[in-house]
Amino acid sequence: MSSGPVGKHFDDVAPEYDGWKAKAHHYYSALKASLAEIVPPRNHVLEVGCATGDILASLDPADGVGIDISPAMIQIASRKHPDLRFRVHDLMEGPLDERFDYVVAADVAEHVPDLDVCVRAMAGMLTENGVLVIVTANPAWAPVLYLAELLHLKMPEGDHQWRSRKDLLAAAVRAGLRERSFTRSLLVPKDLVGVGVLDRARWASGIRRRFGLIQRAVFETERGPQASPSDPVYPDPT
Repeated sequence: MSSGPVGKHFDDVAPEYDGWKAKAHHYYSALKASLAEIVPPRNHVLEVGCATGDILASLDPADGVGIDISPAMIQIASRKHPDLRFRVHDLMEGPLDERFDYVVAADVAEHVPDLDVCVRAMAGMLTENGVLVIVTANPAWAPVLYLAELLHLKMPEGDHQWRSRKDLLAAAVRAGLRERSFTRSLLVPKDLVGVGVLDRARWASGIRRRFGLIQRAVFETERGPQASPSDPVYPDPT
């Protein structure tokens, strides 16, 4: 995550960021729910790329820290959530000198110039049994997302590169982490009557695994406990 063009982009977007989130409330609700499945309340949590802090606050941490490369985002987050800690920080310059039970990064990996550096920094901030959760958009959705941006139906992303499961897994392994689970969810990012069943029906689970918009990759340290048998891990690293 460079504090150059990317930082400037999100500084420019910051005043309208919450408005864009309100437009995409169905997506952000699903994103928060996906993170909450992994991160229990009342833990020591770091959010990387925290923007205005709402995702971090939704996780109800006992001690929550948010970092972002955008000073404008951090100013808004600090004002909205005074009970949480926020600071401007670029992981390309190294990790914080603090350890966390959970490190989460939602819609961040697409914007970093060096995924290995970013994941290594996040891994370095985990406690011995810590968990890293990375949420990205499924690259299969790229044409739809580009069109939505052109039509001003979604927030402009600026410079970014879609990340596959294979990309995330390779960077995590190089950082000394192992995959605990990988899921995809949300086939319908709008609250459309009669179509949302695709996001709930058991018969559509195979479609969600392949085409769901929200990719959630969960990693843990090699020295931590083994994954729970109930955690879904799909065998093909695509």
